[in-house]
Amino acid sequence: MSHTAIAFIEESLNASPNLHSFTTAGGQFQWLAQGVLRIEPLQPSHLPAAIITVAVHGNETVPIRLVDQWLTEMVQQQYEIQRPLLVILANPASVIIGERFVEHNMNRLFSPKSAADNAPECRRAVELMAHVQRFIETHPDGMHFDMHSTIKGSDQDRFAIIPDACQGRNLNNLLGWFKHFAVDAWVQNVSPAATFSSFTANLGYQAATLELGQVRALDEPIDRFLPLLKELERLAKGPSAPCGHQPVAYKVVREILRPAGNFEVCLQNFVNFRSLPMGTVIAKGDVEEWLVEQEGDALLFLNATVPVGHRVALIIRPQH
Repeated sequence: MSHTAIAFIEESLNASPNLHSFTTAGGQFQWLAQGVLRIEPLQPSHLPAAIITVAVHGNETVPIRLVDQWLTEMVQQQYEIQRPLLVILANPASVIIGERFVEHNMNRLFSPKSAADNAPECRRAVELMAHVQRFIETHPDGMHFDMHSTIKGSDQDRFAIIPDACQGRNLNNLLGWFKHFAVDAWVQNVSPAATFSSFTANLGYQAATLELGQVRALDEPIDRFLPLLKELERLAKGPSAPCGHQPVAYKVVREILRPAGNFEVCLQNFVNFRSLPMGTVIAKGDVEEWLVEQEGDALLFLNATVPVGHRVALIIRPQH
């Protein structure tokens, strides 16, 4: 492959990838595995590393195409890369079929216990955890942005979920990049999870799940997200000037898990982050009813069709 071209999506979807390395005037590029690209500066770096992951869910295409275009411009322009980068297209099989996943929701598999199954997505999660762990051992100071798109609409177009393992840490670096990425809101989760960002957070990284727009087909226009390309370029190039954009902070106050037996979601026309009146009935089960307990509370990720024991929704509250 030419040193002035890279085909991130094409290479990542190839089940028999050409695991090669090349060097440009800006950095060293190495394909470690299918969909796993490591990029190192030519000179030693003292900046925090960055892991950028996309396609944990295969139909969340906005981040996939943004990262593909970012890498294309990085190689074509040969600008100087000043921080170590690990870029991953996580679930190629689900991208190929245009579905959220093939057999298992991969964003529930990033822990040794969760990935013990021998199903293909479980094996892929184990492979990715190994690559990430090796990268973090080499670069213990860093950030992880796991980029997704939501299934439902949202009053906050770009938002982030910070895993519980990051509670109490200095997150200034992460929050600074939220401003550059024009993130509208961020939510502090308070429960352990087996998400990709939780895995890296447990290894010491400042990590977040970053939601960009809604699920789209791979050929849908992404024009309104193209300004993010300049911010990804700034991320690769190193320190950046402060940004005045200020996201709204939220905290998870309750997680609704689907109970056994009868269960009904009572909300109609749900929108992420939309404030709900106190007393609004969210859902009903055989023995429990879930209500909005405080004016201004909102919901995230409402999904009435999840299996028993899985998350139906997060109840969130703005932090003032």
